Amino acid sequence: METTCVIQKPQKKPELNEEEDIDGNSKNCLGKLPEEVVRHILSFLPIDATARTSVLSKRWEYLWASIPNLDFRLLRSAKRETTLFMNFVDRVLSLRNSSVIKRFTLCCYVMLDASRVNTWISTTVGHKIEELRIELHDCKGEFSLPYCLFTCETLIGLHLDMPCILKLPTRIFFSNLKILTIENVTFSDEYLTQQFFSGLQVLEKLKLCRCGWGSLKVVRICSPKLHFLSIVESDVQTSSFKDGCRVRIVGGSLEEFHYSGCLFNGYCLYESFSLEKAEIDTFILGKSKQKGYRMYKLLSSLSNVKFLKLSSGVLEVLINAAKLLPRMPMFNNLMGLLFDGLSVNLDAEALLNILQRSPCLEKLEFLAGIELSSNCEEDDWILDPVPSCFLSHLKCIKVGTHDGNKEEFSAIKILLKNSLVLEEIVMTCTEYTWSFEEFDQFFSNVEKNLEKHNNLHKQLKELPRGSQNCKVHFEINFS
Repeated sequence: METTCVIQKPQKKPELNEEEDIDGNSKNCLGKLPEEVVRHILSFLPIDATARTSVLSKRWEYLWASIPNLDFRLLRSAKRETTLFMNFVDRVLSLRNSSVIKRFTLCCYVMLDASRVNTWISTTVGHKIEELRIELHDCKGEFSLPYCLFTCETLIGLHLDMPCILKLPTRIFFSNLKILTIENVTFSDEYLTQQFFSGLQVLEKLKLCRCGWGSLKVVRICSPKLHFLSIVESDVQTSSFKDGCRVRIVGGSLEEFHYSGCLFNGYCLYESFSLEKAEIDTFILGKSKQKGYRMYKLLSSLSNVKFLKLSSGVLEVLINAAKLLPRMPMFNNLMGLLFDGLSVNLDAEALLNILQRSPCLEKLEFLAGIELSSNCEEDDWILDPVPSCFLSHLKCIKVGTHDGNKEEFSAIKILLKNSLVLEEIVMTCTEYTWSFEEFDQFFSNVEKNLEKHNNLHKQLKELPRGSQNCKVHFEINFS
């Protein structure tokens, strides 16, 4: 028997190209996408992960260096990590081609190397930056940003968060800046600060958070196209003057205004004829005639507003300006009034003055509840004279955190009795945020709790009403 043995030479495996996987199949979907689409996808990745994609293929080797959005964040302040981080930013920007940088975010510790930060900012300006966000955590003392930033023609959005004294250049002109947010910055030069807020001719949205005015006595914010302004004051006094700074806001196009703080400075709006919404949130312990006056001035300057939200602290502060309340202007455009914070006392002088001066009010809300002092419950003088809006316009009243106590029912009784065109009153019982044990306890006594709420609902429906068309709604809100 003859045996034949055939030995075959091993065949060389074909080389894979960058479009094939290990089985030789063409499955590299990303490799087939247009460059613009790939750049868009890469822009959603952290910048270090984006850089690592350069090993995928020769085509991708420098593709990552032209992505439109760059986001650099270092949350720790160790010297070695900061050095590596700054070297990485240097390398990424040095490899950058001439493509536009649409969005650039830098969040890091400066570590006394401000010149490199300014070099990066200047580089983004050279690449026609559109949105720039700079957060420098350990920035102290005086800090200067590059001059080219303040005359950048392509910049649309700017966010600066730096706990420092910002040194401003003598010439400032943002020809396209529409959105500006400034946090923790202190302004020290009155003339240059005025130049800064006067060089925002197309600005539409401005946020000032915990900013200090240093030795400035007066600041004027005037942007003809500004439609949104939010001011959040620091928890501590930042002005060098005991009387603080007077901030004057000229807002012919202003549609929405928010203020939150302790009135360390005075704020007043002028020419705010287009104002749609306004919110004021304050909480001040103790008596202060100065802060009472500032609140009176601020609230009076919002007389054109249509929807107004106030914290209960506003009414408390206005107690210190009781003599001025009768001189408060009319709120002829006000359609919605909302109170938040703590339960509001119906016989609060400031509340009654606002209601008397809001002839077109249609909706009144007390998110944290309404009450009336027990010694006032039988007095009909609380709403005497009855505000004109109660007779002709008030259609809806909402009361939150309803628990059915005597003080609350006294207040609701007066509201229902005097609201002649009221269409609905909504009472919300909020069961707050519970632990698992409290949650189980509630449902173990569910029948008892439902009976309680049904009794409250029945009592509410039996209250006399000035409007025969008024519907009563009772809700339980599990928050």
